[in-house]
Amino acid sequence: MEVEGRVALVTGGVRGIGRAISEALAAGGAHVIVADVDGGDILVDLTREGEVSRMIDEASHVYGRIDVLVNNAGGYEHPVFPEAPPGHWRRTLELNLAAPMLAIQYVLPIMATAGRGAIVNVASTAGIGEEPYQGVEYAVAKAGLIRLTSALGGLKERHNVRVNCVCPHTVATTAVLQQLQYRTLSEIAPPPATILQPHEVAEAAIALIEDDEAFGRTVVLWGDTP
Repeated sequence: MEVEGRVALVTGGVRGIGRAISEALAAGGAHVIVADVDGGDILVDLTREGEVSRMIDEASHVYGRIDVLVNNAGGYEHPVFPEAPPGHWRRTLELNLAAPMLAIQYVLPIMATAGRGAIVNVASTAGIGEEPYQGVEYAVAKAGLIRLTSALGGLKERHNVRVNCVCPHTVATTAVLQQLQYRTLSEIAPPPATILQPHEVAEAAIALIEDDEAFGRTVVLWGDTP
């Protein structure tokens, strides 16, 4: 699916990876709708089911359709499991796993009616590692997002809707660069200590959107050592 002329909804698209993906889609000629808790075209709290439903409804009414969905919004805040209270760590699960599931569920009828659709989930190598990870609930949610992607492979045959996943290691977002002022890269990113630029993740996402043969696939990005 060429991105030119397509309508793309990007969650968490105001900054970081989401912004890079939004800019890459726009550069390719797509009509981009940014949904974010901090602004954008649609202001939304993705941890609330009703907000996710409203987001899809509002986005679909802008151009009358949604051709591309990028589930990028995510992250976690301290304290973390098991010290964090249940309501706190459950919010991380809701943002990183439940929200993408809900967005897919609500956008699927729109894409199925159009007879096409491309969905990209943005996960993290935190979800595929075997070593300890500080943000336990974040790692668990990203692992679920990766398996969700492969489990939905059948949507290609049933509705011509392709679900794929890009799974980056540490990315040089503003938050990560701020941490690098006080910590080494190896402290932030478990070995191999690598770092990616946001545009590299965006390029991988665009490639999955445009590859009509890609579905149920997770592309892992380790990056280069700085």
